[in-house]
Amino acid sequence: MAASEQVPYPPLELASRVYRLDDWGDPLAAFEELGAETKAALVRLLPDDWSFAGKRVLDFGCGAGRTLRHFLAEAETAEIWGADIDASSIDWLNANLSPPLNAWRCSPGPPIGLEPGSFDLIWAISVFTHLTDTSLAWLLELHRLLRPEGLLIATYIGRWSSEYVAGEPWDEDRIGMSVVEQNPDWDQGGPTVVMSDWWVRAHWGRAFDIVEIAPQIHNMSWAVCRRRDVELTVEDLERPEDDPREFLALRHSLRQARRQAFSERLRAQMIERDLRLEYERSLSWQVTRPLRSAARLARSFRERGRRT
Repeated sequence: MAASEQVPYPPLELASRVYRLDDWGDPLAAFEELGAETKAALVRLLPDDWSFAGKRVLDFGCGAGRTLRHFLAEAETAEIWGADIDASSIDWLNANLSPPLNAWRCSPGPPIGLEPGSFDLIWAISVFTHLTDTSLAWLLELHRLLRPEGLLIATYIGRWSSEYVAGEPWDEDRIGMSVVEQNPDWDQGGPTVVMSDWWVRAHWGRAFDIVEIAPQIHNMSWAVCRRRDVELTVEDLERPEDDPREFLALRHSLRQARRQAFSERLRAQMIERDLRLEYERSLSWQVTRPLRSAARLARSFRERGRRT
């Protein structure tokens, strides 16, 4: 039996936060399997000579420890941390899996509050897939947390799943960093962000050497990034390249935003219509119909009286 199967599982509402497990036959078995798959993908991307012994590691966006729980054996010789904005998940981890793991609640925006230059490896699984205005600020914060030559492994939605998410064929040249869904709340996963490989190499590549971008599990792009010894600001990372694709990507993002705004207005109108129809079919609407008719008749008489 794996070490992860010998320790408690979080309550279902925490285990299925963001990624819903309710429809699975055995939600906790799915929680276990998904975490094991993620660990295997991470390990495949590490250098051949990598050892966790003596290392300090951070799972950024750890939730209730779906991936972290599979690093219990490594935690015997490494210092393994998880950080997340969800207080309930962090409280559960501290109460049930600490030690050997360490859990830290962070704010929605940087700084994270952990020691700079202290981590050898950070991973962020399904985090930059949802970050919008704070995306590059968080990227720089993870850069700040890493030791020289430290590694960041981060996933993003790109060519492998963009058509499903954005509802349009993938075109590398017209996608930079594009927000497809802006308004879902965080319990539903938050906004959805799509990025192209060239944009990641151009913009993330100012802070990191992009070692590899590879498809792994869940149809996401997995970027392996090695920290560069540079001091940068968010504005430095935002600055467009001298590349025509930057303009094409900006224009496409604006078109997507307009389409989404129109769709949201249409959806709101349909909801309002459905609510009105539901109310008009209700008993209270039927019972008060004679009163509404009498009120309309009274208004008609008053208007006639004013005209005469």
